[in-house]
Amino acid sequence: MKTRQLEVFHAIYTKGTITEAAKFLNVSQPSISKVLAHTESQLGFSLFSRIKGRLFPTPEADLLFLKADKINKDLNQLKELTENMGARPSGLIRLACAPTLGLDLTPTVVSEFSSIYPESRFETHAYHFEEMLDHLRDGSIDLGIAFEAKKYDDLDIRRIFEGNFVVLGSKEFSFPNRSLTIKDLKELPFVGIEGPLSEKLYKHFEKYNFKPNFVTKTDSYLMAASYVKKGLGISVLDQISASSLNSSEYIWSLENAPSCDVYFVSSKTKTRSYIQENFISFLMNHNYKL
Repeated sequence: MKTRQLEVFHAIYTKGTITEAAKFLNVSQPSISKVLAHTESQLGFSLFSRIKGRLFPTPEADLLFLKADKINKDLNQLKELTENMGARPSGLIRLACAPTLGLDLTPTVVSEFSSIYPESRFETHAYHFEEMLDHLRDGSIDLGIAFEAKKYDDLDIRRIFEGNFVVLGSKEFSFPNRSLTIKDLKELPFVGIEGPLSEKLYKHFEKYNFKPNFVTKTDSYLMAASYVKKGLGISVLDQISASSLNSSEYIWSLENAPSCDVYFVSSKTKTRSYIQENFISFLMNHNYKL
């Protein structure tokens, strides 16, 4: 089955009629009928039965569709990628960031860079690290901004911002001193965050024999911050996310807290444009204010 035959088969299968398939593919009905008839002749069996003007797939068509659907999706993604590559102007930067870095840090650096380079354009996405790597490698994004990025041979990874863990509190859980120790957190209800930095934080807790009094855990920084604001407990998270989610009044530094740095990530195998190189240089020299 050739690509055009697969496309027509998929359209008829999903749309149910020759008319709707022709509209979807923006071609004439006779051309759809001709491709279908030719395909069935080549295969040696029918793909559809005609009942009261509609086409119903045969058991053979149902079996073929399981494979054809995946191939059709892959072809559409390939088409979109090649169109983007061909049409992409030199000023476009396709940027991905960790979800919480999209709250303030990424909008800050993108808006400031755009004011310096008005010819630049951005396409931004929020991805977790492993998903970000997949998109970097398949060429659908150019650059990524992530926490604690792991090193890979095919990736260019450089630290751009340094940070530490801080304590997030509320009116219900407030502290007189602006700098806290692990001991200050003992027995307090704790909102845990499962994310890219949780393993590093929990190892730090183990080092000081601290066992958080978990009242809940979540993989959403936004939800964790909301729990804290509503007085459910305290939380410990990176200072960039904390500053994006709450006012400084309810953020306390944590003595001996481990670092939680931010990195830019790009592919070593892809050629970067002039504007992308400028953006990387801008990131490396940016003094992000918390």
